[in-house]
Amino acid sequence: MIDLRESSPLDMLRQFAVSLDADLIENYGASKLILDNDKGKGTIQLYGLFPGLTAWVYDVEFTSDLELDLEFSDQRPYYFGYHISGYQYQKFQSESEFKKVEQGQNFILISEPGTNSEFKIPGNIKYQCCYLILSLFDLKNSNVNTKRYLELNLEEIFDLNITERPYRYFGNIDVRTGAFAKIVIENKRTDLVGRLLTEGAILNMLASQIEAHDYDENENSFLPNLQKAELSKLTKLGDFIKANVHKKILVKEVSQHLGMNSKKVQSGIRFLYGYSLGQFISNIRLDTAMELLNTTDKSISEICYSVGYNSRSFFSKLFFERYGKTPSDYKKRFVSGDLLYEVSYRSMANTDTTDADIKAIIKTARAHNKSLNITGSLIYHRKVFFQLIEGSKKDILELYESIKKDDRHFDVTTIWEGPKPFREFEDWSMALVTDDGVSSLKRQGSTKNLKLENMMGNIDEESLVSKSLWNKVRNIIKITG
Repeated sequence: MIDLRESSPLDMLRQFAVSLDADLIENYGASKLILDNDKGKGTIQLYGLFPGLTAWVYDVEFTSDLELDLEFSDQRPYYFGYHISGYQYQKFQSESEFKKVEQGQNFILISEPGTNSEFKIPGNIKYQCCYLILSLFDLKNSNVNTKRYLELNLEEIFDLNITERPYRYFGNIDVRTGAFAKIVIENKRTDLVGRLLTEGAILNMLASQIEAHDYDENENSFLPNLQKAELSKLTKLGDFIKANVHKKILVKEVSQHLGMNSKKVQSGIRFLYGYSLGQFISNIRLDTAMELLNTTDKSISEICYSVGYNSRSFFSKLFFERYGKTPSDYKKRFVSGDLLYEVSYRSMANTDTTDADIKAIIKTARAHNKSLNITGSLIYHRKVFFQLIEGSKKDILELYESIKKDDRHFDVTTIWEGPKPFREFEDWSMALVTDDGVSSLKRQGSTKNLKLENMMGNIDEESLVSKSLWNKVRNIIKITG
């Protein structure tokens, strides 16, 4: 049984990674758990569309039944789910019997604070499932029209003043939702076009499930009147648009490129992406603009014109509607150094490192980091340092360069580096975990609950330098901090 605390989707995925002894690759907006051991094989992935909406995607086969006990938090997120392969069982803590969620069946759960829900995923079957996790708390704090509109509609459809708590809806077998869930689970493209395909399928899946709940209908098919080969062509349309993003693109030109009439192009794009062709082109322009803001030194005006807009004010308006920030605000905060950023690394201490050296490192770190609002954690285990630091991108990168030059350690290896939406260590300027019985240094904060010795006490020298091991240590620190 895996005991889960309901929190952010990424934090729950970290809990999975620790419990399953799996590798976890974290990226901004998308993370992947890779399971390849005696507990199973496959992946569990997260896609964050915007704060408040995350897709949790299983594509895995467990070697035995996986049982989960989820403790609900006070934020009451919504869970919309659909299996394209396999099935699961679910029950609330007040129930004695599990209820089966069939393959192809829509299901919706809304939690109640202070209660639990148990889930059971059978072993030795291919399990492919997509959960959409919506947090009204995050949606309420959004200034983007799409998110606010979604939040108001959810509150209207699910009247929480009269709905039983916790709430469960098991709907009909629904081919329409399945078509979108299949795209989310099976799309392997990770480039801009792939992200847009996943984003469109997620939004369409959500709309389909809300509609199915609202009307409790079961349609035989929702596929447009297109052949599979034609749908396949449409999934590659984004490449053509991106290659011509600087030009005005007409429907006639797109139809000629695909060899399809304009009606089929429009209906196919709306099915795959949930947008009109014009909005789809606009999204590619804006996502390309964001990539250019992240990866080049071009001015906002240069970027505006290079993605096909003639008016900078119109470009800024569309950018704000999609991302909740103007291009200039985004560039100032996320590119110039204010971005919340994390670096974690592993290094080898010199053989003559003493307690006095460690105390000096900690004393300096706590004083220096506090002044720069840098937080994090430091582990010193069997002459190996592991450190996680978080703060503004500019300050973190400058600190890391300084750390790499410190002659008290060597073989500095980056475990993970990248932006992050929130801090894991709000209250620590630097937390410390040391070897019990080896170092006289005192631990700080709640690090006494990490129990790293159980995980690391018997590892060999080769494992100590393993990037996989230290990724797991990083996850343990984050979910227990």
